[in-house]
Amino acid sequence: MPNKPQCVVICGGMGRRLAPLTTHKAKSMVEVKGQPIIKYIVDYWREFVGEFVFILGYGKEELLEYLKQLPIKARFIEEAGPPKGIANALLLAKPYVNDNFIVVLGDCLCSGQFVFPQEFIQGVGVWETGVADDIKRSYSVEINGQQIVRVIEKPQELINNYCGLGFYFFKKLFFDYVAKTSPSTKTNRVELTDVIQVMIDHQEKVSPVVLEGKYLNVTYPEDLERAKQVV
Repeated sequence: MPNKPQCVVICGGMGRRLAPLTTHKAKSMVEVKGQPIIKYIVDYWREFVGEFVFILGYGKEELLEYLKQLPIKARFIEEAGPPKGIANALLLAKPYVNDNFIVVLGDCLCSGQFVFPQEFIQGVGVWETGVADDIKRSYSVEINGQQIVRVIEKPQELINNYCGLGFYFFKKLFFDYVAKTSPSTKTNRVELTDVIQVMIDHQEKVSPVVLEGKYLNVTYPEDLERAKQVV
């Protein structure tokens, strides 16, 4: 990927569904094969980015101590108070990112290769899967040609086999659309998928960035066994 972008990694969630493993630690510090999830994330994405920006919340002390030991260029932002959602957390990174940046959720693992375009484009990670639950616990992506026309958070019914991933490719104008997006009636938060849909509705091009490989959003304790097959 030319002109390497920054990578904003969201590590602020409490990971309640991973309890009791997250009772005293950040979700990103839960181990798979003897290493914390965050180490696999850094190892995968460091090839493609020039700098990491970590947004820390619950369990930040242990996570910060660990991250500072890694041989990477990084800056750290602490999210004050209880988590207010991914879109709100990303606003904290606005002063520190350049025009192009990648967002990676701190509980999302992958292996294999992305089909990156020659130039940086706005888009979301997309993975084709035959496992319906992978899509239902993430978000679905409707594609027309080379553009995404609709994203659906945690769909009840599937429209195709495309799973939206916890990897996003944004330009800085993304932040303008956070301000234009109303809070969800379900969560009372500005949800990231809603921001993306507002971008699409305003004629912004949002493209699928296809992963050819394996993917897992680590959500429940039973996911850790499957995670061993991904990393």
